[in-house]
Amino acid sequence: MALQVHVTCESASPGDLVGLAGSDAAFGEWKPESALRLQPTEDSPPSFSALLPQAPTGGEFKLFVAKQGETAWEPLPENRRWPTTGLDNGGTLKMVFGQPKIAIEASADAIEAAARAYRRLEERQGSALQENVDRKGENAYYFAHNRKFEVPPDAKVITGPGLITGGAPTLIEAGTTTVDASEEDRTVYLKDYSWSDSTGKVKVYVPIPEGILPASGADEIVDISFAAHQVELTVKSRPRQRLKIEKLNAELKVDSCSSRVEAHKNRIVLQLAKKRETTWYSLTKGK
Repeated sequence: MALQVHVTCESASPGDLVGLAGSDAAFGEWKPESALRLQPTEDSPPSFSALLPQAPTGGEFKLFVAKQGETAWEPLPENRRWPTTGLDNGGTLKMVFGQPKIAIEASADAIEAAARAYRRLEERQGSALQENVDRKGENAYYFAHNRKFEVPPDAKVITGPGLITGGAPTLIEAGTTTVDASEEDRTVYLKDYSWSDSTGKVKVYVPIPEGILPASGADEIVDISFAAHQVELTVKSRPRQRLKIEKLNAELKVDSCSSRVEAHKNRIVLQLAKKRETTWYSLTKGK
């Protein structure tokens, strides 16, 4: 049994191609035309799946949607990395397009083998692993290990800034704004966007919450600044909306960059002009 990948992609339309490209040759070496193509399923919301041609050996990858001749890579600041554990035959890697989390659904055989790793039956009694296997059998979804830990009586407890040692909850940070800030002073940082790569330019599509952009005069409340390797967007609304994308994949031709405010679609389109006409396989450089 091979390893399967399952992707939920609500932005995909009928006829769109959802693919997985990565650094390995089996996943196209970042070339969308040679990448692993996922097939649509009957699930709702729209989902796609495929069997991996080989077990991943590390490296990076990313999902993309190809539509009308343009390739839109998922808007993640960094490429995905294959998990290093849990990649057993018959398992499934589950992902949501644009969200970095990767869930691993182990096969029934893998769960059974893990349960049998406890040599003595009494060592397994009461554990979440054995309870799940006993109750669901082949439909078991996950397993866990119960371990007992004891703190020695002479152990030292170190306290200080940034260390959590129990007791009443301590406020570390309250989102991205001051807790008692007025609506005029608050700033909401935008994190959702999609992008597409084409000859000479890259387009970034930034959705704006409904009601923020007025039907007329929307351009007047939008400030956009381009630099060689970053772009910053500010919508002077209440509260302010802000997006900053740093460490772009390659240098921009700043004077040729532009933007388009589409109030009727509740979005802003950033057009990044490339200084050199190269293919961008990711919007930003990894750390």
